[in-house]
Amino acid sequence: MGADPSQKHETGSIETIESSLSAGAFGRNVSSTRPQPSKMLWTAIIATVVVIAGVMIFMLTHHKPAEKSNDPLSTAVLTVKTSKAELKSTPRHLSVNGSVSAWDPLAIGAEVQGLRIDSIRVEEGDQVKTGQVLATLNSSVLRAQLEQQKARLAADQAGLKKAIQPNRVEDLNTWRAALSQAEANVAQEEANLFRAKSNAANLQAHAHRYTELRKEGAVSQMETDNAVTSSKTANADMAAAEKKVEAMRFALKQAREKLLMAERGGRHEDILISQAGMQETTAKVKQLEAQIEQTIIRAPDDGKIIKREAHLGEISSIGKTMFTMVRDNRLELRAYIPEADIGKLQAGQPVEMTPSMHNKREKIIGRIREISPSVDERTRLGMVRIDIPNSGHKIKPGLFFHAKIDLGVENVLSVPSRAVLSRDEHDVVYVLNGNHAQQRRVTIGEPLGEAVEILEGLQPGEEVIVTGAGFMKDGDLVRIAPADSSEAASGQVAPGAAR
Repeated sequence: MGADPSQKHETGSIETIESSLSAGAFGRNVSSTRPQPSKMLWTAIIATVVVIAGVMIFMLTHHKPAEKSNDPLSTAVLTVKTSKAELKSTPRHLSVNGSVSAWDPLAIGAEVQGLRIDSIRVEEGDQVKTGQVLATLNSSVLRAQLEQQKARLAADQAGLKKAIQPNRVEDLNTWRAALSQAEANVAQEEANLFRAKSNAANLQAHAHRYTELRKEGAVSQMETDNAVTSSKTANADMAAAEKKVEAMRFALKQAREKLLMAERGGRHEDILISQAGMQETTAKVKQLEAQIEQTIIRAPDDGKIIKREAHLGEISSIGKTMFTMVRDNRLELRAYIPEADIGKLQAGQPVEMTPSMHNKREKIIGRIREISPSVDERTRLGMVRIDIPNSGHKIKPGLFFHAKIDLGVENVLSVPSRAVLSRDEHDVVYVLNGNHAQQRRVTIGEPLGEAVEILEGLQPGEEVIVTGAGFMKDGDLVRIAPADSSEAASGQVAPGAAR
């Protein structure tokens, strides 16, 4: 340490006295006088004690304490350099990883149970078109059942026809002839009735004349009685003719109804039963035809076969996948994003993807197609589907991809990376508070070159200690180095500083 000038003066006086004492007490030639040894020793001891006592009295009476410096930095621990926490416009990116999957993977299997695979028409990697045959199943049993049901359907159709019209044409003609005869009989009896009425009216008038003539005596009683009897007989014949007409008309009505019933066919209930039977058989025929069609396994859409699990001779099973294909050859990257970042994404954003393959420098630009509407409760991750452009045969399902999503430019708070230290498993900085270093816990974000993002713990404009921060403890006094000073670069204690 540098000594105070008064202290130097006092120290010099002590050294002068000590040198004089040495020269006076011990420096002279003792051999010339040679007093007795015990007397010389006691004389030297007493002289030394007297000199020391005098020196101490002199120091106590003349020493003045050093004045305390008014400069608080005279006792500073370190000379440091600082930097302000500031907002910077920083491009933000989100790095994600994921695996390539089919956009709409199609698992193709058999719809018919228990049939043998007769043929396989495609292999893995083949491009297929909609409706193309992929495999066939044995359909011989189904075809035999179909023929049986078709024969039954023909019988049901004939039964329905008979129920609708059970009478043959000859029978209908007979009923039509009977109706014609009944009509003729009615006409004949009506003619007979007309003649009977005319005859009865004529004989009635004749009997009336005879009755009048008998009163005059012009005719005999016998003639009169004969005329009256003939009139009554004619009336009876007319009544009989009327009854015959009624009978013939009733017969005509029956003949007409019989013909109508014959022409209408069977009863309504019989027709309904026959129709139901035919519909049931028709449904069975269609079912068997559909099952036979299902024995031909076809591609449901255009795409690529990526897996074949069917083999010749195997027995089909509903629910077992025979082929897996990529629909329309469209692939996608399925990436899982933390819940804190998923809200920053939107459909249509470009994504720069790098396949983890031979040429990692190859960049593929895709776009976000779909963002999962929910987040997994256990992992706190949400899935994002990214469309991969058609790259021929280079990209295959299952490949691992690295992807970078551009989130735009954002103003972030940053400080130099050297200002952030680790203390007790926490990130801290030392903020300049007057002439003191104040420890502050912070939450850091992404690295920004030689700086680092500060998420929590600092405000823009606050000064943090950069150089020398590693030697700090909370509350230390510090001195800020001049702009051109290199003292802080070494992190040494500043000259004149007292710890």
